[in-house]
Parts: sequence; structure tokens; C-alpha cells
Amino acid sequence: MSRNILFDFDGTLVQSENILLDIYNEMCEGKDYKPFTREDIEKLRSYSLMDKIKMSGISVYKIPKMYVEFKKVYRKFLSSVDLKDGVPNMLHELKKRGFRLDILSSNDADTISEFVKAKGIDLFDYIYSSNNLFGKHHAIKNYLKKHNLTEKDIWYVGDEVRDIVSCKKAGVKIIAVTWGYDSEQILWEERPDYLVKEPQEILDILLN
Repeated sequence: MSRNILFDFDGTLVQSENILLDIYNEMCEGKDYKPFTREDIEKLRSYSLMDKIKMSGISVYKIPKMYVEFKKVYRKFLSSVDLKDGVPNMLHELKKRGFRLDILSSNDADTISEFVKAKGIDLFDYIYSSNNLFGKHHAIKNYLKKHNLTEKDIWYVGDEVRDIVSCKKAGVKIIAVTWGYDSEQILWEERPDYLVKEPQEILDILLN
């Protein structure tokens, strides 16, 4: 059985939607980008990342620069972000059962490291940062190579359609969670290996 679990961070382990929305809207001030309200969040969950970007009115070419600025601001507010209910118990139980836990995120590794220590879930062997929003499969393949693993040796846990697409390209199994940035419907349409509604279900899958 696969003993290596690679987790996404935002939307999967933490509920950061409101903070991200506030930062995004602040960055929109004085620009021709479309701000969003909290009422928009649920509707946005039914759109792909590219469609979300189109709705914002931001040119794709400006995304990399904005992304760098965004991460700098996000680091200041991360301490106020909450873990998804049930996530700490799930992580501690997996660690106790001998699973290796790692994180692959678009966020800075140092920022995440500080967060997990502060929240009492410093259970991860490695935390990796991927700056490629649309090519996470390359980061997954690099992870496999670095640790001398095959595609069958790991599970990936993520919350977005792009996670599912990347895992299929990389040839690894994925558990998609419905409490993150993308809705249950569009996740289901991409056919992940498993689709779960609560962290406990991740335990049930991995332990059985």
C-alpha cells in the first residue's frame, strides 16, 4: 500500500478563501480588475481557474507578477487562517499509522512551515513550493524523482480541478476534497480516484 501522502495546502488543509478574497480585492483597488464579494465565492467554485481569471478581467500575462505580490501579502495574514475541521485529527492519525506526510503548494515553503508549527501540525517531512499554477504535474514528477518513488507509491490530496488534471498527467492517484476552492460537481466531472466530503473519509480510504 502507498505510504506517502502529498497534500495541497490552501483549500485542502486550510480554509483560506476569505483571506484570499480580501487580499485580492485590495490589490484590485485603482485597477480595472473586477472585485468579488463573499457571495461570489460559491459561484466561483463552479468555474475553472482560467474562467475565474477571465471573470476578473486580469490578463494572463499579468498573473505571474501579481502572484509574487500576492504571496508577500498573504504571508502576513496566514496566522489568522483556520484549519479545516477534522484535518488535525486526520493528520495525526496518519502519522501515527506510519504514513509519510508532505506538502506541495503554490505558497512559499517557509510560510507554510511557520504555520504548521504554530498550529500544532508540524508532521510533514518536506514542504515543497511550486510556482507553476498550470503545471503542477512537473512538480509532482520532480517529487517522485527526488525521493526515488514510482507513481504507485504516493497519494495526492487536493481541492481543485487542476490538481486532478496534474495527477492524471503525472500518473498518480488523487483524493479530491469538496470543501476547497472548486465545487463538488466540477471535481466529479474530472473523475478523481476518490471524492470526499470530510477529512475522516481520507482516513477511511488510506487505512483500508
